[in-house]
Amino acid sequence: MGATWGSRTRERPRGRSEINARGIVGRLLVGLTIVVLLGGCATGASPTPASSSPAANPSAAVATPSPAATATAAPAAPTPTPAPTPSVVVTSDVAYESANPVLTPGVLDVYAPAKAGPWPVVVMFHGFQGDKRNQREYARRVADLGFVVFAATWASGMPTIGSYRQASFSQTACAVAFARAHAAEYGGDAATMVVFGHSAGAHAAVTLAFARPEPTAGCLGGATLGAIDALVTWEGNWLLSATEPSIMDWDGTLAADPGIMAEVTPWAKLAENKDLKVVMLVSDHPGAFFEREVGDPWAADSWLAVRDPSGDLRRQLEANGALADGIFDFVDAQQLLFSILRAQGDPVSLDVMPGSTHTSLSDAGWKVFLAAFGKAVAQD
Repeated sequence: MGATWGSRTRERPRGRSEINARGIVGRLLVGLTIVVLLGGCATGASPTPASSSPAANPSAAVATPSPAATATAAPAAPTPTPAPTPSVVVTSDVAYESANPVLTPGVLDVYAPAKAGPWPVVVMFHGFQGDKRNQREYARRVADLGFVVFAATWASGMPTIGSYRQASFSQTACAVAFARAHAAEYGGDAATMVVFGHSAGAHAAVTLAFARPEPTAGCLGGATLGAIDALVTWEGNWLLSATEPSIMDWDGTLAADPGIMAEVTPWAKLAENKDLKVVMLVSDHPGAFFEREVGDPWAADSWLAVRDPSGDLRRQLEANGALADGIFDFVDAQQLLFSILRAQGDPVSLDVMPGSTHTSLSDAGWKVFLAAFGKAVAQD
């Protein structure tokens, strides 16, 4: 019995005679074990466990590996993965005019569906000072829908010299003439010609479609513009809302020579083409940078008055409610153009790209943007 201390039980110490007896027994057992092992080694027996011995387990078969089986197997060669076939083939830096005394000669990139056409043709004009990165994305996605896209580089700067601006519009006319002349080489059908422009490019596209300037003298597509079947614009005609004198001083230029307005904008020419299909796109958040306070639109020295001496555009703006909030922006400019075209009978639509700005498209905005090109070529 052990004695209890608190909550613990302590064992009773063993006597010396009990410990000695157990030690002797243990030593005898170790000695017998050594004798048995030495006897086995003397007869050549192996202390292999019975379970692994064929004699102990007759059903166990011992396989002798062949040299071929023991050789290290060579790893199987990986099956080559075929390179994906591109859905759009891109041809870059194609010159469309050989020389121009005023402008840098233009080049364009062609985005063509890999499948055989013929496909309708789109000529694209980027925004202010060459937004080429975005234009590449627009061109690729539109081409993937089944269009041959000519994405043109053009003189998109907005200097105050009217002759320069006129020359840049002639350059856009050259790009369209070139696309028409070479569309078949890329699987395009020149019988369906769509012009698209974004921002300053939309200004150029509308002027091109309605004012129809002649192509530049060095145009590699010829001296004839030809027909334009449809126009897609994204927030252009922003001459009216220009706010940055550091970029352009249109107020001073137009005040000095009001005739420049007719030379570098499409407003006076809109009535000359009453059957052109127009799909207009606006963002629901165009951006405050492009807004301008209206002030008194009828003051003789107002920025609207120097652009609109007759008052026709201001009356249109007031009828649309564009001047009621005291701010003029891209959307107001588009609504003004929309109302004029609709009043004269053009097949025109104005679609909002949700969640988008003047320079970026949301997923929902992309859907509206891409759908515009299908609308442009749809048979009504």
